[in-house]
Amino acid sequence: MPVVALAPQESRILQGVRIRPRRQFSGRARGERTSARKGVSIEFADYREYADGDDLRHLDWNILARLGHPVVKTYQDEEDLAVHLLVDTSPSMEFGEPTKLLIACRVGLALTYVALCGGDTIYGHALGGRGAPRPATRGRIGVQRVADWLGRLASTEGDSLLEASRRFARSGAQPGVVVFLSDGLDPLVSRAVQVVADRGHEVWFVQVLTEMELDPDLEGDLLLVDSESSLEQEMTANSVAIASYRKALISHNEEIGEACARVGGRYAQVQVGKPLSAFLTGSLRKEGWVE
Repeated sequence: MPVVALAPQESRILQGVRIRPRRQFSGRARGERTSARKGVSIEFADYREYADGDDLRHLDWNILARLGHPVVKTYQDEEDLAVHLLVDTSPSMEFGEPTKLLIACRVGLALTYVALCGGDTIYGHALGGRGAPRPATRGRIGVQRVADWLGRLASTEGDSLLEASRRFARSGAQPGVVVFLSDGLDPLVSRAVQVVADRGHEVWFVQVLTEMELDPDLEGDLLLVDSESSLEQEMTANSVAIASYRKALISHNEEIGEACARVGGRYAQVQVGKPLSAFLTGSLRKEGWVE
């Protein structure tokens, strides 16, 4: 996959903003959000394992010198927000030019930039395969590390979106904002949203589709091959069939948006070939995904 990066003008759009969840979450590390707990102060709270991007000022050098093991001190005044990127790596994400997977990764990098610059924590999960999730990343220095991870993702045959979501839900991941980056074409996608929300997460769904999927320009007798199941289906593309397809897709996409709304989440659609800045200035800023 091509290098995953943000253009300078896209980075400028994201300057000075941070993730704006609808709910308040308790963090596990020192961050820049006021704690939901009462009576907090800047007193020492606990130790935890060092993670990429942690502020070295909070490293306990005595423990490091004595045990050779890096740990950082956490405090009670402010906390981080966990932001989980769930990137769909199913074969259908390879469709498009550029691919839906690349666009999904660029959206994920934009949210990573906002989160890490705002003192929050990013976790990366590839939905579809069974690889280990990317460990916690914190601090501005971690933006490039996440970009490198996103650039290594490739489509793979594996679990369905629902099964992958269930596996994530069972993982005990820290409650926070979960961002689905997917084409959302799984018929059970609304159930996947509910499964993750039931574990205490706030679900944001960014659906990435191509122009051909949204408005197919097809005509004649066709043999369609499902990119994930390899099943074949013959059809005649005429005005009636195309109109029926568009109606079904609109209904399906509305169902995803309604599923997100029911659990207090957010939904947006990104089209391959359209400038990423349209999403950044639209849903992300105007609709209050960031502040």
